[in-house]
Amino acid sequence: MRVPRLLIESELAAGHAVDLPAETLRHAVSVLRLRDGAACRVFDGAGREHDAVLAVSGRRAGSLWIGRVAAAPTTPARPIRLLQGIARGDHMDLAIQKAVELGVAEIWPVLSARSRSGGGHRRVESRYRHWQAVLRAATEQCGRNELARLDPPRELPEALEALPAGGLRALADPAGDPPEAWRGTQPDSRNDPVAFLVGPEGGLEPEEIALARGAGFRGLRLGPRILRTETASITGLAVLQTLFGDLG
Repeated sequence: MRVPRLLIESELAAGHAVDLPAETLRHAVSVLRLRDGAACRVFDGAGREHDAVLAVSGRRAGSLWIGRVAAAPTTPARPIRLLQGIARGDHMDLAIQKAVELGVAEIWPVLSARSRSGGGHRRVESRYRHWQAVLRAATEQCGRNELARLDPPRELPEALEALPAGGLRALADPAGDPPEAWRGTQPDSRNDPVAFLVGPEGGLEPEEIALARGAGFRGLRLGPRILRTETASITGLAVLQTLFGDLG
């Protein structure tokens, strides 16, 4: 039977109790249907995970009694940074959810020309808060015990300028090189990150592709078919994790 997992960004120590934030308590009782004395696991978003027992007092107070360490850190073998062109509605939600499951270390939502023309820029501040909730829920469900970082949305040129130096840079591009052509390419060390840029619905404009290539991005072709933005993210991340990460 699957053990429910709760995220509490607090110091965890065996033999101690931790008070539950109101929203976490509501999720545990109303969504997960946990009751007083229920066994669960708690993780802190930084790699620590423990067995725990839920103690509920009324409807508004609850705590977890922290037990032994229950899992080793799930830190990805190589940091991968996803630059995801902001897509509409649940397309973006799915891209974030699956990126978490595939072990991405950072997600940068990126505004580009076609995300604006498709309405992807609307209410972006409130959507960012929603994406944070999607990321946290995906982390609880997939067994990760460290949180991926979700950066605030930024324009594509700003994102390219903000990228740290070093590492590999891949661009989802139908005119790029197939995965086999990347096999001989290796980052300098296991700690060097891989950046992966995916356009929104409709892809990136030619000028944006040229800008990315000028910033050191190399095209990665993901088969002979045109993929939706969220499918391109999932497929490309799986390819990069197989070539350079912990799926190989």
